[in-house]
Amino acid sequence: MQRSLKILAVIFTILVFSVPLMAAEVEIQGEGTPQRKLQRGFLNVALSPIEISNELSKEVRNDTIPPSWVAGLGRGSIYAVGRALVGVYEMVTFLIPCPAQYKPVLFPEFEWEHFPSSDKN
Repeated sequence: MQRSLKILAVIFTILVFSVPLMAAEVEIQGEGTPQRKLQRGFLNVALSPIEISNELSKEVRNDTIPPSWVAGLGRGSIYAVGRALVGVYEMVTFLIPCPAQYKPVLFPEFEWEHFPSSDKN
């Protein structure tokens, strides 16, 4: 039991530290490649729960009955499941150029593109 917990801890640590590296690598590679599609699929699965917080942040200003967080939580959960399923599809079919030229299925392509820009011009 101890050994399996140690192995799981090592795997979890590797996964946690590899996600930012893969995200940085996504920006380097070209748009229409199988590797980009595979990375996009993995990141969409791994980061799909961000959809929930994104939808909750949109609903924060609404004052309705039922409370707005219920709508945000429900919509965010549905979007998270959808993003994860599309991510699985992209990982399974990363060698097949469908849609044409490995274009993304979802827009925005990556979850962090929902966030407002921090550039103050």
